[in-house]
This record gives sequence, C-alpha cells and structure tokens, in this order.
Amino acid sequence: MEPFGGSRRHVSVEGVTREGTVRIMAGSMADSDLADLYRRQREPMIRFARLLAGSGGVAEEIVQEAFLKLHQLGERPRNPDGYLRTVVANLARSHLRRLGVERRMPAGRRITVGDPEIDETWAAVCRLPFRQRAVLALRFYEDLPEADIARILDCRLGTVKSSLHRGLSKLRE
Repeated sequence: MEPFGGSRRHVSVEGVTREGTVRIMAGSMADSDLADLYRRQREPMIRFARLLAGSGGVAEEIVQEAFLKLHQLGERPRNPDGYLRTVVANLARSHLRRLGVERRMPAGRRITVGDPEIDETWAAVCRLPFRQRAVLALRFYEDLPEADIARILDCRLGTVKSSLHRGLSKLRE
C-alpha cells in the first residue's frame, strides 16, 4: 500500500512561505497530500496547541514538530488529521512537563518568558491541570465526542467525563 495513495517517496519540508504554502523536496509521502494536510490543519492545530500550551510561539513550534513527526512516519496513518491532533496534544503535554521542571528550579536559574496579556477566563483555563484543559479544548474547541477524546488522550471514557466535569466546575468557581 502506497502512503497517502501516491508513489512511495521521501518528503522533507524546506520551508513555509508567508501565504502558508509548503515547499517540499522529494520524499516518503505524496507531496500533494502532505501539502494539503498542512494547508488545512496548520492554523487549527496552532489554535489548539495554544489552548493547551498557553503560548502562541510555543504552539507554532509544537505544530511544526508534529508535522515533522508525521513526515518521519514513512507511511500514511489511517487518519492523518487525528494522528496530527494526537501528536500536538502529546507535544503540548511534554512542553508543560518541561515547564514544571523549570519552575521547580532555584529562583536564580529560572528562565522567565513574558506571557501575553489575557483575560480572566483564559487565565483560569491555563491554571487547570493538563488533562482537564486538554479535555475542555478537545470537547469545546475541536467539538469532538467524549469517545474520541478518550482515544486521543489515551484514557478511559469515564476519565474524560470526570475531567470535563471537574474542569467546568473549576471554571465556574
């Protein structure tokens, strides 16, 4: 079976133009399929990653890394959009774990990054634990059913339901 329904070639992303088009070298995925996925999903995935990570700059890096991971697969996943969303969620989780480690460092070694000005609701969402924030973003931003959220976050349906309930309760407070 050929990846993305095309010939088996190796793709590498050279760069992105201001218009959002991708320059692609020959590679393992069909050029047109990878470019189409990039054009369709780049902006929605950046918004999704920003909801999870809390920073626009970090979100862009996460999405770029997710596309590179998709490229490195060598063959087409069954659901490229879903695979991309799962990778973005996992990379955001890893980023937040790294931030947690940095925050536990002594004050003299701490790296400070200026946060953009945000409203009270956004600040409340950012204070939620990762799972609750991810469940809320996937449910209300991506409009996914709870079963799909459980699959993406690799947890049980009951965990998704309780995380959704607890996250909404904390936001109401």
